[in-house]
Amino acid sequence: MAEAQESEAKALKEGITRFSQRDITQLIEKCGCGPFQRRFYTFLYATRLFIAMGAMSLAFITSNVPFVCYPPNYDASAIPPGFTENEYLQMLQPEDDHCSVYNNTFNEILYSTSTNNLSKLECSYGRKFLTENFSTVVSEFDLVCEKKWLKSTLQSVYFVGYLIGSIVFGVLSDRFGRKLTFFMTNLFFTVCGVSKIFMPSFVGFMIFHCMQGSGFMGVAISTYALNLEFSPSRYRTLLSFGYMSMFAFTSMLLPAFAYAIPNWHYLELTVCLLPLVNFLFWKYIPESPRWLIGRKRFEETEEILEEMMKKNKLDYQEVFTVFMNDINRFPEKRPPRRWSTEKTYSFIDLFKTVQMATITVNICFSWCVISMLYYGVTLNSVDMAGNRYINFLLMILVEFPSQLAAYYLFKFFDHRKPISFFMTFSGLNCIISNFVAEGSFWVSLALLVLGKFGIAAAFSSIYLLSAEIFPTVVRGNGLGIASTFARIGSIFAPFILQLSSYVKWLPLSIYGLLSVIAGLLLLLLPETKDRDLPQTFEDLKAWKK
Repeated sequence: MAEAQESEAKALKEGITRFSQRDITQLIEKCGCGPFQRRFYTFLYATRLFIAMGAMSLAFITSNVPFVCYPPNYDASAIPPGFTENEYLQMLQPEDDHCSVYNNTFNEILYSTSTNNLSKLECSYGRKFLTENFSTVVSEFDLVCEKKWLKSTLQSVYFVGYLIGSIVFGVLSDRFGRKLTFFMTNLFFTVCGVSKIFMPSFVGFMIFHCMQGSGFMGVAISTYALNLEFSPSRYRTLLSFGYMSMFAFTSMLLPAFAYAIPNWHYLELTVCLLPLVNFLFWKYIPESPRWLIGRKRFEETEEILEEMMKKNKLDYQEVFTVFMNDINRFPEKRPPRRWSTEKTYSFIDLFKTVQMATITVNICFSWCVISMLYYGVTLNSVDMAGNRYINFLLMILVEFPSQLAAYYLFKFFDHRKPISFFMTFSGLNCIISNFVAEGSFWVSLALLVLGKFGIAAAFSSIYLLSAEIFPTVVRGNGLGIASTFARIGSIFAPFILQLSSYVKWLPLSIYGLLSVIAGLLLLLLPETKDRDLPQTFEDLKAWKK
């Protein structure tokens, strides 16, 4: 009796709720799975349609544009008869070096059309981009030759925004709620995306480009948390993969948009304005009951759960018996104002114990490698040989069978081994592709598509595994810091690809080796399949028992 009284007094002093993760899970599942969930997930998934293209458009707006170099003392009026300007300039450009130009001689009226015995000069006399078919930021700011490193920098800066957004909006999601963070970051994404289009300087463009990336990551973190925290245990895996598949479905539409809108200004304006449609869904997307309970906002929790049961035609009074009894035992716990002053957890709590620190480091390393390979392959697809739109489309289409394979492996096996398999499979394909003979374009493309198959399945799977391991009180922070390391991987991805200029086989070998190592390390994590989501650190510790 004394121990019970001491425990109760401690609970009152610390202001904590007696709910365990099983209590909350059972409470949510008692609310049923019917019309309310169908409406909620329909609108939540619909938000992906209007935000994903804004993120993946990076591949098209930063792709290479064909260009030709002007020779010294160039005079367009002296071009030989029968040649257009583009034809003549292309003739003066060496096939093996696009950043050089032949030192063509000037003969009174006409240029010499022979390139025999002509020396090559650096492309420093001006360039002309062939934007008849499409334009990009590369042609806008002349990001080629001696400036080509700025293209990789620009792509990396966007992922720096991902990193910043992972930290900032992960914290805000845990502090102010999933719903408010979601709509706030939607607006932030649109404002920054539209603003960068009108920036006259490259530096100004990069600043807003970075901020736009942080806004997208805020949307991703908050919506995934909502997706997971509303789902009953038996549908958690299905809903997680369904949610991730929406990103691939929307990205599949991007090549059509890019083909129909070849000017990068109008393409970016279109995909950045689309997220404003999400504000029409404000009243259809409620706050997470799990988050509200964690913040001791019980009255709002009761309203949402009551609506769930009414929509699902259940007797909510009977379901609330245990819930209300727990609250009434501690009337002092009712918050006097809307925003609670209860303890707020931070990312530091993810490293306070050996168990939690080991889990966090393992997950973060996997996210880093997965993101590095995923974005490296995707961004490179539009610059590969062949049709840029088809290449990108193939990289996206393969994500559907990868999602399906991941779902069924998660359903029939545990939640660690499938991810380990996919990462190892993807890494081996990257390494094998180094041995493909030159000129075998389709073989090389097929291996890259298989690599994308494995890493895409791993990407969608690692989200679910991570969210299942991190306790509710730090789930936003956990996903945020994991996303931070993912962004570190994606930041380095463009620069690693540039290593092929020095050693052709090095980039894919780095990707492949890291992917195999990370996949094997995931086997050290605790199994999460068919377990209730941990609400606190104590719940996670109890898994050992």
